[in-house]
Amino acid sequence: MVAAEVGEGLRVRSLLSAQQWDLAEHPGGGGMSGATVSLIVAIVGVLGTLASTVITQALSQRAKLREFEQAERVRVAEQRASAEQRRVDQLRSCYVQLNALDRHYRDAMLAYAYALKSGPADTEAAEVGSARRAQRDARAEAQMIASEGVLAVESRVNIQLTFAYRLLMEAAREPESSARQTRLDQVIGLLDPVIEKLEHVRALMRVELGVAQELPVWYDP
Repeated sequence: MVAAEVGEGLRVRSLLSAQQWDLAEHPGGGGMSGATVSLIVAIVGVLGTLASTVITQALSQRAKLREFEQAERVRVAEQRASAEQRRVDQLRSCYVQLNALDRHYRDAMLAYAYALKSGPADTEAAEVGSARRAQRDARAEAQMIASEGVLAVESRVNIQLTFAYRLLMEAAREPESSARQTRLDQVIGLLDPVIEKLEHVRALMRVELGVAQELPVWYDP
């Protein structure tokens, strides 16, 4: 539309120039009258003004479109960055909780085992039950958002904790005897090395969260 109008204006201007030259060559001849020339000049002026207005509007619309597209790209990028930050924050919270509750569960069982070696341990028994429930809830959440690598390494920790818990409950039901003491020693022997396994889990978590750039040289899950 803009090109057509501009072309029409140029064609009229060319026509006007030709007619004006004809009048100059043949002032009394059969050229156009002064009124006709004035009319053509007026028409050309109007067309030029219209063309200029249309071109200006088109350029303005294109500039606004580019601004809108740029603003939309910025908005989408900000949304993606915000979503990624929420994901990282959620993962960090999950890993912190899982790491802390695995350790607390292990410590609670260890304290219970040592207490049973000396006599009744009702307080420690209650703490083990509470720690076990909290750790189970944390693992359920982690299974929804944690990476396969973290879940694989942490599951080895959980297997050892679960086995230790079963032995501990069996020992707690037994009457005081040397067999009971032996079973409690087995529980303690299972729980002591869990700390080292937890260190491996934590190292992998730190890399995934960007806290550490690479796994330590001793990492060997």
